Amino acid sequence: MTTDPEFIRARTARHRRLPEIGDGGAARLAAARVAVVGAGGLGSTVIPYLAAAGVGRINVFDDDVVELSNLNRQILHSVDTIGQPKIASAIAAGQRIAPEVEVVGHQLRLDENFADVVGAVRPDIIVDGSDSFDTRFVVDSGAAHLGVPVVFGALMQWSAQVTVFDSAGIYGPAVRLTDIFPDTPGVRATPGCAEMGILGSVAGMVGTLLATETVKLLVGAGRPLVGRMLVVDALDMTTSEISLAHSAGQPDTVVQQQSVAVTPLTAEALDGATVVDVRRAEEIAEYPAPFATVHVPFDQLDAFRPEPGRQLITLCRSGPRSIRAAQRLAATGHEVVGYLDGGVQALNSETSLT
Repeated sequence: MTTDPEFIRARTARHRRLPEIGDGGAARLAAARVAVVGAGGLGSTVIPYLAAAGVGRINVFDDDVVELSNLNRQILHSVDTIGQPKIASAIAAGQRIAPEVEVVGHQLRLDENFADVVGAVRPDIIVDGSDSFDTRFVVDSGAAHLGVPVVFGALMQWSAQVTVFDSAGIYGPAVRLTDIFPDTPGVRATPGCAEMGILGSVAGMVGTLLATETVKLLVGAGRPLVGRMLVVDALDMTTSEISLAHSAGQPDTVVQQQSVAVTPLTAEALDGATVVDVRRAEEIAEYPAPFATVHVPFDQLDAFRPEPGRQLITLCRSGPRSIRAAQRLAATGHEVVGYLDGGVQALNSETSLT
C-alpha cells in the first residue's frame, strides 16, 4: 500500500479535472468508507471502479467461492481462482488498480449479524450487489438501522433496476426497499440469475452505474437516483424512470419538505434572504457568485447554524447540489425559500448578456 501523494495525484488526475470533484472531492473519496455486499456480477465492476476512484476503504462482504458458471459476468475472477473465496479476487483487484486503497474482505453471510459486522466498519455508503431478496431484505433492514444509504442494483436476463434507498432522508425522499418490494414469501421466491439467466455485459453496465452513483453521493455531485428508479432494458437498449417518492407511502412531512426544496428561483427573488453557497472553496475561487453569500460546503451542512427565522436560498455550480442542500436544510427545520435555478453557471450567463 502506497501513500506517496504524487503517485496518488497522478493516478487520479483525470477525475480531479472534473469541476464536480477536483482535489477536494478526491480528498473526500480518499477519506470515505464503502461497504459492498457481494463480489459477484455487480461487485465485479463496482469494486474495481471504486478502487480506481480512490475510495479510501472498501469493505467487501461475500461468503461464496468462485465457480465456473460465474465467469460469464463475474470478471473479478478467473479459471485460476475457481474454488477460492471471492473476496480474495476483490482484494487482489484493489492492490492491482489502486495500491493506496484498502480493500478488506469479510468472508461471511450477512443475516441478523448485519448491524454488528457492517456497523463495525462505519460505512458512508452501502452498495447492495447481492443476488437474492433474502439478502436484500437483510441489507435494507440493517442499513435503515444504521441510517446509511444503499446504492441498489438488481439483474434479470437482459434487464436491471437501479436506485438509491435512503431511509434517513439525507439525500432526498426517505424511500426503502420494503416500500417498493414488500417482504413476502412470494417476493423472496423471485428467481435469480441461476434460474433465469443473465447476459454478463448487462451486469457490467449496471455495476458501473452503481459505482457512479456511489461516487456522486460521496462527493456531492449531480443528481442521485434517490426517490426514482432507473430501469434498463438492454435487449431493446432503452431506459425508463419510475418515480418512487410519492408511490412509496411517505409521510406528508417528507413530501412537504421536498416541495419546498425543489422550488427554483432566479436572482431577482432573493429579497434579503441569505444565499448559502454549498460549493467547495476551489470552485468558489474559480467562479465566485456575483453577490454576497454564506459559504457552507455541502458536506458541512449538518453543522450550519443560521440565525433563527433567517430565510435561506441555496446555490451551487449548476443546480443539483443546491436542490439536495435545500432538502437537507428544510428537513432540519430551517426556513428554506428554494434554490437558485441553474446555479452560478446561469448567473454568470445572465451577467454576460447584460
